[in-house]
Amino acid sequence: ASGMLKPEEVASGAFAGLVGTVLGYPLDVVKSRMQTNAGARAGFGRTLAHLVRTDGPVGMYRGVGPPIAMMVLMNGVNFPAFYHFKRVVGGPQGLHDSSREVGWGTTHGSVDPTVILAGALVGPICAIVGTPFELVKLQMQLDGGGDGMRAKRAYKNSAECARTLWRKYGPRVFYLGYGVNTVRECVFNGVFFSTFEHINHGIRRDVLGAGSDSVAVALAGGVAGTVGWFANLPLDCVKSGIQGQRLGSPAPGEWRVRNYAKVGFLEAAAEVRARPGGWINFF
Repeated sequence: ASGMLKPEEVASGAFAGLVGTVLGYPLDVVKSRMQTNAGARAGFGRTLAHLVRTDGPVGMYRGVGPPIAMMVLMNGVNFPAFYHFKRVVGGPQGLHDSSREVGWGTTHGSVDPTVILAGALVGPICAIVGTPFELVKLQMQLDGGGDGMRAKRAYKNSAECARTLWRKYGPRVFYLGYGVNTVRECVFNGVFFSTFEHINHGIRRDVLGAGSDSVAVALAGGVAGTVGWFANLPLDCVKSGIQGQRLGSPAPGEWRVRNYAKVGFLEAAAEVRARPGGWINFF
C-alpha cells in the first residue's frame, strides 16, 4: 500500500487546518504578546482577558489575513514537498522504501528516520513562503498592544501594514527573522510529518475503523500539529521577538536591516531570557 495521502484527504486536512487557524487566532495573539512581553499580563488567562477588554471581538482578529493566505499557499506545497523528499531521501528499495507505511497500525512499527529528515527538508521551502506573512502578522498583532510600546495603532489593516513596511524599509524587511524562521520550520515540519506519518494509519485502522480516512487525517494532523508546536515554542518565541519588534527609523537610502532592527538569534534570545521568569519564558 502507498503511504501517500489521497487528494481528498489532503483537502480534508487543509480545511481542518484553516478552520483551526481562524478559531484559534485570538489565542495566537495572546501567545505573541506573552512571548514578546507586549501587553502581556501575569498568565495566559489575564492576558486573554486584557485582549478581550481592550481590543474587543473584532480587534482580536487584527492581522488574521496573512496567516490565512499563508495557510492556503502552504497547503499546496507542504505535503507534495514532503512526499517528494521522502522519495529522494528514502530511495526506491529495501528498508527505506519511500512508499512504505510506517508506525502504528502498520507492519513497520519502528520510527523511520528518513521520514523525520524528509519532513525537516520541507522547512526551508516553508520559510521562504511564510516569513513575509509571519512578519506582517506579528506587526499587526503587537501594533498598539504593548503598555506604552506604541502610543497608537500604526496600521489599519494588514495590507496597509505591508505597504508601509515596503515603503519605509524596502523589500528586505520582509525577510527579517528568516534565519531563525528557517530553523523553526525545519524543527516543526520534521516533528509534524514524522508524528503524522507514524500515527495516521493506527488512528485509521485501530481507532476509527474503515471509511474514516478523512477524519483520521484531520485527527492525526491535529495531534501532530500540537506535538510540533510544543517542540517549536522556544524558536517561535525568539522569532516573535525579532519580527514583532518596533522597528527603528532608517536613514535615507539605508538598506541594512540590522541598522534599524535587531536581527540576531542570540540577541533576541538573550532578551527573552533576561525577563522575569528566565528560561520558562521560552515556553
